Formats: sequence, C-alpha cells, structure tokens
Amino acid sequence: FSGSYPAGKMEVLVGSDGSTDRTNEILSSFNAPGFRPFLFPQRRGKAGVLNDLLKDARGEIVVFSDANTVFMPDTIAELVKPFSDPSVGAVTGELVLQSGHQSVGGDGEVSYWRFENWLKHAESDAGSTLGASGGVYAIRKSLWRPLPYEKSIVDDFVIPMNVLKAGRVVKYSRTARAFEKTAGSVRGEFTRKVRIGASNFNGIPEFRELLHPRYGFVSFALWSHKILRWLVPFFLIAITLSALVLRDASPFYEAVVRLIALFAVVAVAGMAAEKFRWRIGVLGYPYYFLAMNFALLLGFFKSVTGRQAPVWEVVR
Repeated sequence: FSGSYPAGKMEVLVGSDGSTDRTNEILSSFNAPGFRPFLFPQRRGKAGVLNDLLKDARGEIVVFSDANTVFMPDTIAELVKPFSDPSVGAVTGELVLQSGHQSVGGDGEVSYWRFENWLKHAESDAGSTLGASGGVYAIRKSLWRPLPYEKSIVDDFVIPMNVLKAGRVVKYSRTARAFEKTAGSVRGEFTRKVRIGASNFNGIPEFRELLHPRYGFVSFALWSHKILRWLVPFFLIAITLSALVLRDASPFYEAVVRLIALFAVVAVAGMAAEKFRWRIGVLGYPYYFLAMNFALLLGFFKSVTGRQAPVWEVVR
C-alpha cells in the first residue's frame, strides 16, 4: 500500500469506529509490514478515533485518508514533497470526484468540487489555502492538536485551521491525486451536506480568532470562501422576501420575482429528472444549488440546537 514511497518508511494506522459489519474481521486478517489496525468497540465519531490514532502515530508527517478514497501509486510521495519548506505545516492533495451514476446530484457535486479545487489552488498560490480534502491531506505531527469530540466538526477543516493558528501555511498539491465516488443523487448528497453544514457551524469557535483582519489573507479567505458561503441560504431568503415585498414598487423587482420563480421551476424539473433518470445537463444545477443550500440551512439549525451527532452515517 506504499506505492512509490520508500519501503520501511511508512506505517499505516486504520481506525474502526465500532464497526458492526465485517470490517474488524477483514482488518484483523490483513497482514502487511507497518500495518496497525485499531478496533474501537464503542462508536464515538471520527474526531475521537483520530485523537487516539495520533497518540500512536510515530511518523514526523501524518497523512489522512478515508475508507472510500483511492490513492494513485505516487500520491503519498507527492503529498510530502512540499514539506521540504519549513513554513509549510499541512498539504492537501487534489481529490477528484467521479460520478458513476450520471445523475443530477452526481454531476452537480463533481462540478462544484472542480470549482472548489480551483479555489484551493488559487488560495495556495496567494499564500495559503484553508481547509483540506479529507481523503487526501497531510500535516506535521508536531502541529497536531486534539480535536473536540463531544460535538460534530469537520476535522479536515479544523485541523488545517490549527496549522494556520500555529503560524504555518497550508499548501495545495495538484500532483497528489486521489479519487472518490459521489453519492450519485441529490438526496444522498443532501444528507451528507446537512451533517457537514452543522459541523461547519460547530467548528467556528475553534478558529474564530483567524477571522480577525490581523491575519491578513487568511482572514480574507475565511470570510470570502467560507463564512459568506455558509450564509448564502439566509441571503437567498432575504432576497426572495425583499423582492416579493417590493415587486409593486418597481419593474426591476417584478423581474427579480419572475427570475426567482423561473429558477424554482427549473429546480423542480431537475428533481423530476433525477427521479426518472433523465439527463438534462446544466439545467439540473438549480435543483442541486437549492437543495444543497437548504441542507446548509438545516445544518445551521442542527448546530444551534445541538442535534447533530458526532458519528458518521454512510450515504449510498
């Protein structure tokens, strides 16, 4: 499993978070140099597992991945190259999403993720990117800080935030590539986005100091890339209500109301297209856009009410 990485220079720690299928059996039967399975009997969530695994990790660089992520043979070698620069505290690779189902949800997620990768790359070139791609990133172990495990958080965002708070930068590597399949439907992505949305809002107290302008580009990127994006559902509600109230005051607002209505109709068509497995291309994006922002809104309310459990549920 080391690919092109030098033999004997790597250990693999796998955490099983209270698995009830054949995962523990498979892990126990697998035998390879440097492979160390950790079979936790009680399900606690990813943060608790990572806290325990990092106590046992012996390497100077820690690479994180997920069970559904596929690495290229040279992914790890490419991921660790930027650490030759002492200012680099973390490196995120390029996660490529693949839509095997050719659905509205899969296409929407792939398109969104391409833009997200481009944005991470641009931020990295400008100084430092923010979060990492959870299935393919690495940090210096000396910069590791235990994660809060009593609430749901996005670990691949909070961990890089701790690196930034330590005065190091997070770089993006396009040559460290990994692959994952999308959920294949807007409904599947919706469930995942609700959990991620709640976890994002839960994580704000962990990095709120970085929002201060004294952190320069990092602060600007946080506000523009993350915080404002998380507030989009509230902006959409405000725009819609304002246009409805003012529609009789000006032809402009009447036009805005008509455009909103048209957008909603196309979104409903996208919902029907997914149900009947029709291919409608970019016309499916309004459905994906509204569904994902509604998921983010639900995630916000789950965060403020403390209803988002820290454990992860599989999305199929």
